[in-house]
Amino acid sequence: PPRLCAAALECPPALGYLQRVEGAHLPPMVAPPKHRTAENLTDLPSDLLCNIYCALANPLAPAAACYFASTCHDVRSAALARAASATFSEAQHLQCFWARATALCKSKRMTRSLLSRATQFTAGPVISGECFSAADAEIFGQLLGARSITRLHMLVLEQNQLGEEGMRPIVQALADGALPMLRDLQLYENGLGDGFCAALAAALACPARVLPALAILNLSRNRVTSQGVAALAAALSRGALPHLTTLDLSDNDIDGAGIEALAETGREGLPAPGAL
Repeated sequence: PPRLCAAALECPPALGYLQRVEGAHLPPMVAPPKHRTAENLTDLPSDLLCNIYCALANPLAPAAACYFASTCHDVRSAALARAASATFSEAQHLQCFWARATALCKSKRMTRSLLSRATQFTAGPVISGECFSAADAEIFGQLLGARSITRLHMLVLEQNQLGEEGMRPIVQALADGALPMLRDLQLYENGLGDGFCAALAAALACPARVLPALAILNLSRNRVTSQGVAALAAALSRGALPHLTTLDLSDNDIDGAGIEALAETGREGLPAPGAL
């Protein structure tokens, strides 16, 4: 992250450390300045040390943050310090996040490393034999938001009855640009309703950033009415989901008004899905 690079460039020990840890490197266009103002990690303010720690804090691969915290007393103190408005320190937050992520992986019979590198994630009673609960969706959304999971091409969460509230953490992460390579999103039979459609439409406000590669969206059997379809159609008319080829809205409560809303996007000259 730019703030991490900027901090490292001000301190040679931090720069060297970050170039050694897994996954940490400086972009080629960033060159060390001629004059550095800090010679040791202890020369950096505690809030900056804490920012570096947070940038390294990946709950699916926490080793880099742990190693960094062990480099000196100042870094450890910064990680363990608790802000006045915070309930936990950053170290405690990472420990809790790691525990919840580990529990999620264990319940899905996969390792943290496998989840971080996965290109497909499926969860549901028919697929895996057990439901993907609202609590699972919450930690999964947090992992997406933290960019601990970035490689997914397919996300299948069918028949979990998550509802609008259960899906909220995932939608919030998507709105922030998570899963830019996702091509297939299967949400069949989750009781999502019009509220989810409105939330997804709002999340699609920045077409270039939110689900830019999505080609297949399955919202069948989700109690969606024409009101929800109209919200999605409005987002499509603004250029959302530019690569969408398949939109499945079967077995919902959609009348002529919903069909008209979708047809309007075609009359505006937008690319029409290959299958509807």
